[in-house]
Amino acid sequence: MTKPLIHKAGAWVGPKGEALTPLLSMRAVHKSFGPTRAVQGVDFDVFSEEIVGLMGGNGAGKSTLMKLVGGLLAADDGELRLHDRQIRSDYDPRKAMAAGIRFVHQELSLCSNLRVFENFAIELPDLIRGIRWKKSAKGFARAALDEVFPGSGIDPNSKVAALSLSQQQMVEIARAVSHPGCRLVILDEPTSSLGSREAEQLREFMRRRRKEGLSFIFISHRLHETLDLVDRIVVMRNGRVAWTGDSAGIDATTLIEMLGGRHGEGESHARGLQVTQFSPLAVEVTDFSEGVVKFASAQIRRREIVGFAGLEGNGQRHVLQAIFDARSRNGGSITVQGSVAYISGDRANEGLFPLWSIEENVALSSLSQLTKRFFLSLSELHQLAERWFERLKIRAEAGTDHPVVSLSGGNQQKAIIGRALASKPDIILLDDPTRGVDLGTKSEIYQLFRELAAQGSCIIWYSTDDAEFLECDRTIVFRDGRTSEILDRSDVSLERLVAASFSGSETGGQTNAQLVAQRQRRREATVSTLIPLVTFSLMFALCVALNPLIFTPFGLTLVFSAAFALTFAATSQMFIIAAGDIDLGVGAFIGLVNAIAATWFVSDPLLASICTVGMLAAYPLMGLFIEVRRVPAIIVTLGLSFVWVGLATLRLPRPGGSVPEWMASILQTNVPLITMPVLLCVLPALAAFVLLFAWRYGTVMRGYGANPKAIEAAGWSTKTAKASLYGLAGLFAFLAGLLVTASTQGGDATGSNSMTLLSVAAVVLGGAAFSGGVVAPFGALFGTLTLVLVGTLLSLLGANAVFLPMVQGLLLLAAVGVRTFLVRRDQ
Repeated sequence: MTKPLIHKAGAWVGPKGEALTPLLSMRAVHKSFGPTRAVQGVDFDVFSEEIVGLMGGNGAGKSTLMKLVGGLLAADDGELRLHDRQIRSDYDPRKAMAAGIRFVHQELSLCSNLRVFENFAIELPDLIRGIRWKKSAKGFARAALDEVFPGSGIDPNSKVAALSLSQQQMVEIARAVSHPGCRLVILDEPTSSLGSREAEQLREFMRRRRKEGLSFIFISHRLHETLDLVDRIVVMRNGRVAWTGDSAGIDATTLIEMLGGRHGEGESHARGLQVTQFSPLAVEVTDFSEGVVKFASAQIRRREIVGFAGLEGNGQRHVLQAIFDARSRNGGSITVQGSVAYISGDRANEGLFPLWSIEENVALSSLSQLTKRFFLSLSELHQLAERWFERLKIRAEAGTDHPVVSLSGGNQQKAIIGRALASKPDIILLDDPTRGVDLGTKSEIYQLFRELAAQGSCIIWYSTDDAEFLECDRTIVFRDGRTSEILDRSDVSLERLVAASFSGSETGGQTNAQLVAQRQRRREATVSTLIPLVTFSLMFALCVALNPLIFTPFGLTLVFSAAFALTFAATSQMFIIAAGDIDLGVGAFIGLVNAIAATWFVSDPLLASICTVGMLAAYPLMGLFIEVRRVPAIIVTLGLSFVWVGLATLRLPRPGGSVPEWMASILQTNVPLITMPVLLCVLPALAAFVLLFAWRYGTVMRGYGANPKAIEAAGWSTKTAKASLYGLAGLFAFLAGLLVTASTQGGDATGSNSMTLLSVAAVVLGGAAFSGGVVAPFGALFGTLTLVLVGTLLSLLGANAVFLPMVQGLLLLAAVGVRTFLVRRDQ
C-alpha cells in the first residue's frame, strides 16, 4: 500500500474514497491481568499490503495486544475479526497460523536444543511431513534464510544453541515468513539484536513482500527505522490507542512527544567530557586471542565510555565476556582494575531469575552491602530496590514484591540494569543493554551512564544499534576477530561505522560465527557419542585384559544379560529427562511390574491385563498432572515411588512367585547373528532414536523439553507433548519390569529400587543434560554397559562389592567433568 488511508466517518477508506475491508480488525478489546489493565478498549486495523508501525513505551500494551492477535491470549471483552470473520473463544496459535498469521516474538521462541531445520519443522507441520521430512525442512530453512537474509551463512544443520543471538533472530524471522499461506506477520522488536546490515536486509524484504500482498505489524523502539519503513503508525499509551495516522504526515519530534518523550530523543548526547592519558587505566587488553577473537588490544580508562562496534560475530561479545572474567590466555592477557558489573540484553538466558521477585532481582548484586553481622537486612534490601525502581521508572502496578516475569520485556531489562548499577561497580560492561527498551527510557539510561562516567566509572558498550555509538567517547571497531580501527567521538558517524565494519572483509563478518558453530557441533558429537563410547571401550578393554574369555560369545552374552533390564530402565529415564524432568520412582515402578508379573500374570491373566492397562496409563496421567498443576516432577515422582513400593509389597510381601512360560521363553529365543541379550540391549536405544530423532513428532517432544512456550507458540499442545514423553517412559519401564521377571524367574517388590539412580547415572554418563531435550539414546546404552562393566571389573580384581557404587559415582563425575571442559573450553 503506497498511498495513505483516510479515516472518515469511523471507517478507513482508500485514496479514491472506496471502502476497505481490514485484513485484521479489533474493536473495543480489553485484557487484564489481575488488577493490571494491559489493554483497554483498543480499536485496531490492518489492511492488505500495509506495514503498520505499533509504537509505545514499555508496558503500553503492545505485546499483549499482539498476543491476542496471535492466539496466545484470549481477550476479556471486545471483538476480533480476521478476513471479516469473527473469531470464536477457541481461537489459539494453531488457528491463527491457519488464518495466515505469523508471530516473531520479542523473546525468541526457538528451541535451542534443536537444529535450525528442526525448528522449521515444528513451525510448518502442514508442509514438512513424510519419511523425508528432514530433507524437506532443510530445503525450507535454506530457502527462507536466503530470501530474507542473503549471505547469512547459517547452516540449516546448525544447532540453535551454537548460533549467536543475531543469527537466532534471523532464523526466527525467516521461519515465520516462510509459509506460502502467510498473510500477516507480527514483528515484535525484530531488529533489536540484528546488526545494521541484517536490519536493512529485513526492511528491504518487508518492502518487497508488501508489494506482493503481505502485511506487517512492526514493533520497534528505533524511531527513525520505523518512520522510514511503515505506512501507518499506531501509538499506544497505558493500554489505549493514543494516536493513529499516516507516517508521512508526522515528524520525529512530534512522534517522540506522543510517545511520552522529550525533544532531542534519538539524537546524539555527546558528553563533552575530556578523558586524558592521566585518567587511571581501568581495562587493558593485550594481544588477546581466543575463540573467534584473533587479535585484540585496547586501553580503556576511567571516566570514559568506549563502544565496541562491528558486524555481529566478530568478537565484540567475546572480549566483553573475557573482560568480565578477567581471563588470561597464552594468546594474550586482560587486566582489570576495579569491580566489574555486566549488563546483558539477553535477559531471558543471561539476566533474570524468573522465580524471584522484582526486588530480589534488583538487589542480588548488592547482597554484600546489605549484610550486617552475617544477616541480610530485608528493610535495606526493599529500600534499595525501591530506589532503583523509582530511578529507572520501572512500571509495575503490583509493586516490587511481585515476580519479575510480571513486568513487560522492557521493564524487565530495566530491572537488570538496576541490579548492576546498584552494586556501584568501577567498570560497567554493556552487552546491548537497551534491547527492547523504549525511547524515553533509552534517553534516561544514556544520561545515567554519562553521570556514572563523570563520577569515575569506566563504561564499555557493545550494541547492535550503531546510533548508540554516538554516545561514546571512543569507538573500537572489530573486524574479522580483530580490533581494526579506533574512532574518536568527533569521527563517529553511522556511515563511518558501516564503512569501517565492512572494509577489507569479504565475508560480511559471518565466517567467524560459522567457525564457532562448526566447533560446537564437533564438541556436541564428542559429548553425545564419543565420550560414552570411549569410556565403555576402556572399561571393556580392562575387563578383557583381566579375563580374555569375556571377549567370546558366551562372555558377551553374560555381560549383556546383566545389562538389558537396566538399558530399558535407562531409556525410560531418558524420556523423562528429555522433558526436562527426573523420575525418582522408576525403580519402584519396575518393582511393582515385577511383583505383578510374578504372581497375577501366572495365576490370573485377566486381572494382570487390567493391571497392565492401569500401569501403562499411570505415566501419561502423571505427566498431565505435572503439566497442568505445575508441580515439580521430582516431588510427584518421589511421592509416587512410595505408592509403587507399597502396592508391590502388598502383592508380594517377600521375594518369590514364578514366571509365565511365554515370558521365560523370551530370553531363549534364537536370533540370527546375535544373541537375545545383545538384541535386548540395543533394541531400546534404537527405538528411542527412532521415536525422538527420526519421527517428526519426536522433534516436538525434544523441543518441549527445552522450551515449552516455543512449542505452544508454534501451535502444538504442551499437554500432549508431556503426556507422550511420560507415556513412552512408562512403556519402557513396564518392559523393564517384565524383563526383570524373565531373568530372575520370580519377583521381588524392592529388588529393582537401585535402578532409579543407576538409570539417571547411565543417561547422564551417556551425554544427556538436565536442561531438557538434550539426550543421546546410544550414549545411554554405552553408559549402561559401562556401569555394568564396573561390577565385572571389580569382581575380576577380587574387590569387595561395597566399592561398586563408589567407583560408579567417581566414573560418572569424571565423565561429566571431561564433558563440561570440552563444552566450555572455547566459550
